[in-house]
Amino acid sequence: MSNRPIESSDFKNDPSILNLNRVVFIGRTFSEYMKMFNLSPFQLRDLRILDCPSGASSFVAEASSTQYQIKEAVGCDLLYKEDDVGVLRNRGKEDLEYMVKQLSQVPDLYDWNIYSNISDLYEARNTAFEKFISDYKVDRLVTRKDKDEITKYKYIHAILPKLPFENEKFDLALSSNLLFYYHNMLDYQFHFNSILELLRVTSKEVRIFPCQKPDATFPDYFNKLLDNVGTRMNNKISFQIEKVSYEFRRGINKMLKIRKSE
Repeated sequence: MSNRPIESSDFKNDPSILNLNRVVFIGRTFSEYMKMFNLSPFQLRDLRILDCPSGASSFVAEASSTQYQIKEAVGCDLLYKEDDVGVLRNRGKEDLEYMVKQLSQVPDLYDWNIYSNISDLYEARNTAFEKFISDYKVDRLVTRKDKDEITKYKYIHAILPKLPFENEKFDLALSSNLLFYYHNMLDYQFHFNSILELLRVTSKEVRIFPCQKPDATFPDYFNKLLDNVGTRMNNKISFQIEKVSYEFRRGINKMLKIRKSE
């Protein structure tokens, strides 16, 4: 999603991170999202929610279930332009196998309390992927109509920092595992523009996880970024850094919450 990180020699040689030589198309489950973003299903009732980037996560598929009473859940990703579900399925399976293989070479970078072992991690990621791909297939192949007008897909091809939505279309935007984490592939200006865009399409709140680099520190430009975003928004927003219960990568447990003033 959003100018997805490309391979960088500097990034690849950083010993503090998991080195991948390609962008992986993997995802997480609804329950993982609740932990990453300090949320409960009850808090999501009657909300319009954007997941950006969504990747192969099952959040949108699960959030669309009537049990959670969420008004609308929409996911964005660069790869959602693909109507051939078979292509996405193959991509997801290959990337999951690749990610697990690479991660198994650096297990000490991770806390194995969330997942008991590599196999457990694989099952969690595969569960998310299978729920996503099934829902994506329905979303792409079934023509849904509302008063003779075809409704929009809930999986939208989009590239940050420009999203195809009207102002304040959503109540809440969730953004995971892209901003800040890929700090030396996505520069200050990208982060500045992307956060402003997420705020533009959101009426209440944006939550970003993690807001740390792979070594668990904050980017050098972090405070400057928040100051400049606040200034551009006429200081009508508030920032809060929260510790979350989700900590798979050791030390990566901080979420940035940006709330618009009432």
